[in-house]
Amino acid sequence: MQPSLSDGTVVLDRHSDDDLEAHLAGEDEEQARRFGWYPRRSTRASVRRAFDGWAADWSSNGPNRTFALRDADSCVLAGGVQVRLREKGVAHLSYWVFPQFRGRGFATRGLRLVSAWALTDLGVERLELYIEPANEASRAVARAAGFVERGVLRQHERIGETLRDMILCSRGLDPPR
Repeated sequence: MQPSLSDGTVVLDRHSDDDLEAHLAGEDEEQARRFGWYPRRSTRASVRRAFDGWAADWSSNGPNRTFALRDADSCVLAGGVQVRLREKGVAHLSYWVFPQFRGRGFATRGLRLVSAWALTDLGVERLELYIEPANEASRAVARAAGFVERGVLRQHERIGETLRDMILCSRGLDPPR
C-alpha cells in the first residue's frame, strides 16, 4: 500500500484521475526533452496509462514507487518523485516539478521525504540521482537534500536522441551535513 508522506509544506501520495488535467497542464518542453518524447505531447490516455502503471507497481511490489508531489495547503499537484529499485540495496531517484512550483523548495522537500522513507521503510542502503552537469538548479536541490556529487559518468543517459554526460549524486543512511 502506498504511504502518504508530508513535512507540512509538501505531501507525497498517490496519483489519481483528479491529477490528469494538472499533469497535462504542467508539462513543459524541458520535461519533454528530458524524458525523450519531445515534440510529442502527453495525452489523457497516455497519462492515465502512466497512472495505472504506477499503481500496478505499488500493488504488485514492483521495482518502481512513484509519488505525486503536492502543495500541502492546496493539495494541488506540483510534480512527482520516483524511486526505482535496482541492484540489491540501491535505488535511483528522479523528480520533476512543474514550472509554477520551481524555486520554492518543493523538489528538495520531496527528495528529503522520499529519501528518508526509502532508506528506512524500503531498506535501501544507497540512493542515486543522475543530473546533467549544466543543470545548476538540480545540483543545488540534490545538495540541499543531502546528496553528494560523486563524479561525471560519460555518455551515461539518453536524453531525446543524444547520449549525455551525467553527474552521479548519492546518499546513504547517514547523509553528510
